[in-house]
Order: sequence, then C-alpha cells, then structure tokens
Amino acid sequence: MSKELKTKNKFFASFTIKEFVAFIIALAFIAFGLTLLVLGLIDDYTNIYGSVLETPNTSMKTMMGGIGFTWFGLMVVALGVIILAFSLSLASKGEDRIKDKEARRKMRLESLNKEEQVVVESTISSIPTSEESKEN
Repeated sequence: MSKELKTKNKFFASFTIKEFVAFIIALAFIAFGLTLLVLGLIDDYTNIYGSVLETPNTSMKTMMGGIGFTWFGLMVVALGVIILAFSLSLASKGEDRIKDKEARRKMRLESLNKEEQVVVESTISSIPTSEESKEN
C-alpha cells in the first residue's frame, strides 16, 4: 500500500502519493485545455489582422480534420475532468475504508470494555460481605 501524504490540510490528508500525482496531472490538463479554449475563441471571434494565433489554429484544423484550438481545448478539459473525478473517487473510497476500520476498532474496544465490566461486577457481587460471612 502506498504511503499517505503528511499534510496539515485536511483536504489532502486522505490522499495517497499516486492520487495526489493524478490530481496534479488532472489540474494541469484542465489548465492547458482552458488555455487552448480561450486562445481558440480569441482567434475565432476577433478580427485581428495578422493574428499570431491564426496560423497555428489553421494548421491544426487542417492537420486534425477541422478540430481547432477550441474543440481540442474542450477535449483536453474533459480528459482532465475525468482524471480528476477518478482521483477524487479513489481518495474518498480510501478515506471511507479508513473510517470504517476505525469504527470497527472502536466497537471492538467498547465490547471488550463491557465484557470486562460484567466480569468485574459479577466477581464483586460473588464476594461475600462482612455481614454475610458472620451469618455463615
């Protein structure tokens, strides 16, 4: 099992190293996709003469069959969101597993304490008191 991160932030406390790396990669994909999306929208809807974005966007549309910066950015954002969802899902499952384990341990300790209490009470009640011992 991989080690958990030791952070002061409660949000990242239940993340393992692998989940944290997947989380960072997903955020990078989302940031890159949003950048491409914005650049594509700027190129599509502004009429700037000799735009720096016109040539790369046109060549990407020709190379990828009509998919320019805008649509490619949307696909990269979708990929980042899917990776992020899986990462957060795995982290929550791990956190639930840890909480269930702690709850079961707490229940076992409580049941052991109750059993010890019953044994002690029955032992104390079976010891004759001073009045009972005088009668016998």
